[in-house]
Amino acid sequence: MPVEEQLITGEEILARAGDFYATNKRILRYRKRLVGEELDDLVYSHITSITYVRKADPFFTTTGIMLVIAGIVGIVVNIFTGIGLVSILSYAGVGLGILLVLYGILFPETYMQFRAAGVSDAAGARLRMTNVRPQDAKKFISLVREHM
Repeated sequence: MPVEEQLITGEEILARAGDFYATNKRILRYRKRLVGEELDDLVYSHITSITYVRKADPFFTTTGIMLVIAGIVGIVVNIFTGIGLVSILSYAGVGLGILLVLYGILFPETYMQFRAAGVSDAAGARLRMTNVRPQDAKKFISLVREHM
């Protein structure tokens, strides 16, 4: 079922950004899966806000911080026990942890979030526009705001 089959009478696609389609009546999020498809729609009159989010990636930063802490603990334990293998693993953990923290900060999680009246935060997470080129997202959002 292509997205065009989901359009209602008189509806036409005006723009596309990733999995999102803006029509003259609503926003559609359509994903073709290996097994099945997903379709979400949002009528313009129900949109309460569009938010741009850019933040350090919590997975990489948290994992990195945990590795740094574990590495430091290992180094301290090594000082008191003298076990050489612990030292190598500890230094490697600290180094990898620092790299992960830097990666999480330098390559932040970025997305556009549509919020709508009556849509829970969990359901709203499906209305996140991720992995879209910034210029495509800007054009898409401008078009959506014109129809709100």
